[in-house]
Amino acid sequence: MNFNQALDACRQEFDIVAEIDLAQWGTDYAQGQQWLETLLREIRRDEFAPQELIVVLHRQDFFTPDSDVGLILKNLQVLLNEVDISNYFVRVLSSDPNIDQTRSWLLSTSTDTVPLTIDAVDDQFDAVKLNHHPASLKETYQYGSSNPLKINIQDLSQRERELLTESKTFCMYPWIHLHAFPTGDAHPCCYSEMAHQIGHTKENTLAEIWNDQPMRDLRIRMLNNEPSGACKKCYEQEANGFFSGRQSANKHHGHHVQRALNTHDNGHLDQFEMTYWDIRFSNLCNLSCRSCGHIFSSSWYKDQSQLAGPEWAQRHQVLNFAGRTQTDIWEQLVPHLDYVEQIYFAGGEPLMMDEHYRILEELERRGRFDVRLIYNTNFTQVRLKDRMVFDYWKRFDSVSVGASLDDMGPRGEYIRKGTRWATVEANRERMMQECPRVDFYISPTLSILNAWSLPDFHRNWVERGFIRPQDLNVNILQDPVHYRIDIAPSEYKARLTEKYQQHIEWLRPQDALARATVGFESAITLMNSTDNTHFIDTFWRKTHELDSIRNESWANIIPELKALK
Repeated sequence: MNFNQALDACRQEFDIVAEIDLAQWGTDYAQGQQWLETLLREIRRDEFAPQELIVVLHRQDFFTPDSDVGLILKNLQVLLNEVDISNYFVRVLSSDPNIDQTRSWLLSTSTDTVPLTIDAVDDQFDAVKLNHHPASLKETYQYGSSNPLKINIQDLSQRERELLTESKTFCMYPWIHLHAFPTGDAHPCCYSEMAHQIGHTKENTLAEIWNDQPMRDLRIRMLNNEPSGACKKCYEQEANGFFSGRQSANKHHGHHVQRALNTHDNGHLDQFEMTYWDIRFSNLCNLSCRSCGHIFSSSWYKDQSQLAGPEWAQRHQVLNFAGRTQTDIWEQLVPHLDYVEQIYFAGGEPLMMDEHYRILEELERRGRFDVRLIYNTNFTQVRLKDRMVFDYWKRFDSVSVGASLDDMGPRGEYIRKGTRWATVEANRERMMQECPRVDFYISPTLSILNAWSLPDFHRNWVERGFIRPQDLNVNILQDPVHYRIDIAPSEYKARLTEKYQQHIEWLRPQDALARATVGFESAITLMNSTDNTHFIDTFWRKTHELDSIRNESWANIIPELKALK
């Protein structure tokens, strides 16, 4: 049966909603992805009739040396997951002679309980062989899976698989990355415990820190599968069901695992090429969020001076920057522009920083639009002088914007002091118009302050069309401890658990990635696994102090906190 005959058979049996010919993908990989996603979103409905069918013609695909599964068909499966079109209403007519191998991969990747229907067609198939994988990797991404991207796990050695997928302590970051606070304190990553520094960027260069004793010791411990004090936050997250920063590092950067095998016995690594960047150039920020402080926000200086007294104010300055001079870190990073694959912009507030735009402009000059850009931004500022960030984002192949919004309206403005909620919503509306293909999600810091209202905020933005149900990443607060959700008394925990479970019932059928669902489920686990009620007194002392100097009142904004009395 050829394609025409197979199509005629489908037309006789079903009401055809759309016929998608994947040969229209073209030769530009990123444009092909956009074409298919746009088409599927146009086709999508909240409900299809039982006799309706979407027919997909698969007579051409691209193949990399490490995979027998076509990249276009991979994209089809992942986009069906994301757009939320049930596999039940999709039938693929494929002339790929190796389609049986593809079936098993699609089944393992689908978030749908029903696998795609694939009918083999006896017709010509155009298999385009690629020497390497295109820049975009969207089709292989599975949220919550620790399997590494860019490489086929079956091609790894036993030792490499053990490190990336079995070890409970190994992390790729010490082989590809260094992190620096605005104060200059250097850490292996942003999740690292603050007490476990590996150097100081105001005293040493990044290259010197790279192979200094603390970094070498950390690599040795990880290779020996020994836990490290710096990594406690990731261990706690994994124990409670969260997808940790360690797991994310192995997933996104595991293709560099050979570096770990090239490590000398003393932990020294000859190769100094930072493929992942997360440098907090300064603490410049327009907000003074309750769970933050002066280290990461210049706007906290006034409040901290009142809380700590004049001696503290004399010893500290409003603006901190990470390097030995204000341009030092940027100058050290320039040689790594040839190697960088992924950049995480956070702050302070990155969209207010000149360094952020300087990096984007240099990447643009070099044609490095393949670099993956990830943001944690308060989303109140989208312009710096004459630079509009939306103009930059639309040029890059992969941009993910995580908006650190904890709540809406007066609650959001109270928790993140300086927020103007109307501005946040206006920015989101404009972003949807100017760069609708950029990945956007809210990344709330879940604390005792927004524990009760977060499901309401989530649902509100979904119903208003600002995000999809899956576009929420629960960032569980672990420090400062007096804001953790597990300080709640048992009765309040029980009420929160019930509310979260109700929210999950609404969310789960709509959450194609299961990202938001897992976040709420894991929050329930963490909240009920520990008793930190002894920090309630600290919570109230800190809250009253800030309310006093900010002329605010928790009782007027978050009245459910009475449950902590």
